[in-house]
Amino acid sequence: MPPGKNAVSCIRKRQRCAQTVPTTTPQLLPSAKRRKLERQPQDKTPSSFRNTVLRQWLSPREFDSRTGQRAAPLPPDLSGLEKDHSQSLKRFARHGGPSLDDLRPYPDPTAASSPIQPMSSSQLGSRNRAKSRSTSDRSTRTRKSSAYDGGFEQHLIDHCIYPEGYGGARNVQEPDNWEEINAKLVLPRESLSPSRFTREDFLLFKDRNQDALTEGTVMSKAFPMIIGDADIPFQLNLPFGNLADLTDGSITKAQPDFYDGSRPADLNKRIREQLGPYIVPSTTTNAPCLPNFFVEGKGPTGSASVAKRQACYNGGVGARGVLKARSFIDSETALDDRAYTITSTYHGGTGTLKLYTTHPAPSKNPEYSTEYRMTQLRGWDMTDHPDTFRQGASAIRNARDWAKEQRDALILAANGIAPGTRSTRGGSPVHSMLSSSTTRIAQPESDTSTDELAVNPLPDARSARNTPVGIRSSSTRRSKKRAARASKASGGLIHSS
Repeated sequence: MPPGKNAVSCIRKRQRCAQTVPTTTPQLLPSAKRRKLERQPQDKTPSSFRNTVLRQWLSPREFDSRTGQRAAPLPPDLSGLEKDHSQSLKRFARHGGPSLDDLRPYPDPTAASSPIQPMSSSQLGSRNRAKSRSTSDRSTRTRKSSAYDGGFEQHLIDHCIYPEGYGGARNVQEPDNWEEINAKLVLPRESLSPSRFTREDFLLFKDRNQDALTEGTVMSKAFPMIIGDADIPFQLNLPFGNLADLTDGSITKAQPDFYDGSRPADLNKRIREQLGPYIVPSTTTNAPCLPNFFVEGKGPTGSASVAKRQACYNGGVGARGVLKARSFIDSETALDDRAYTITSTYHGGTGTLKLYTTHPAPSKNPEYSTEYRMTQLRGWDMTDHPDTFRQGASAIRNARDWAKEQRDALILAANGIAPGTRSTRGGSPVHSMLSSSTTRIAQPESDTSTDELAVNPLPDARSARNTPVGIRSSSTRRSKKRAARASKASGGLIHSS
């Protein structure tokens, strides 16, 4: 082979080898290496010589020059222009900057929305009021306390709602019908007789109560065996959001675990509308109204003191509603020192059942016209013995029936004097109807309960104190007062029956 051809073939081989050697781009080099390469002095070797080298290492600039790519230009140095043009740039920016009319997506200034107008003083005032209202709402939500707070009981006391035992056991002011209610509680019931409620039933209750680990399970599994299945309207865990605040609005609304009431259709619509904030507990209008029987339950880890505070609160709400209904009928005899509301607590951990009454009375505090007092009736250990269970279950079922009797008497009397009906002043047919209805209600048989009493009918002749009458007529009170004055004048020889 001629020498010339041999040299050309070697050069071609070197070029092919140079094309197959992988080169390193500036993007793949680490920053430290890139700065090192940039600091190196430029190679002065001619390119004709480098082409003859078998293996070549090209700098980024040389690589760009051979491949025809231009290196990215360095940004201009504007450090010296800051001071010269800063004022002009600020002035230029104050006048709106460059025109954007030539940009395709830029909207037409004539079609753009009108500029934002400054808000008037009235708009600013309404906006500030709305902001302050929302702020106050948030603060109100955060500051409301409940029976789980330690200061809740004192809050009730400050508003003349006194818990059981307040002031000492010797200073407890029991309602005038406290003995009457207790006599009602001890009446036996056929459904709880030993032949109907056996020891096996008692053991079943103990198992359910033992397995109930939460308050909800206690109220859904164990408590139904205590309360029975009477045909009385009730609701579970319903918030009383429709009622007016019992105190100053700084505590949460009442939400009893269980309560009894009357069907709204049984009470005149105009009365429901007029007394709604006191006797219609929920915005759900078909919920039972005029509640006067409440139960608070707790699980094994629940607090008995919390349940008692809740019962005190519920009793005050119920007693206030009954007082409003009685005042609607006759404001002069509304405060009679008698109880028409019953509350109860059941603790699943200890199996303790307690019953209380709540009754209104004239307040000794000049800031309040009425106070509400909570008084204990009885208590039972429901897991102790079958006989103890029968006594406690009979008592709470009898209390439900008694509370229903009071509601029925109130509704009957209120419907008789509802707007559009005949007047009820002085010996009117309404009072006669009320007296006859309450006498009928006092009989032991209840047509609203499948759990009837296992006792003989009580005698018809009863004293006024032992008869569970919802409302005493004013004429009866006047006749008793006259008889008492006559007895006192005659030296005690005349006695009223």
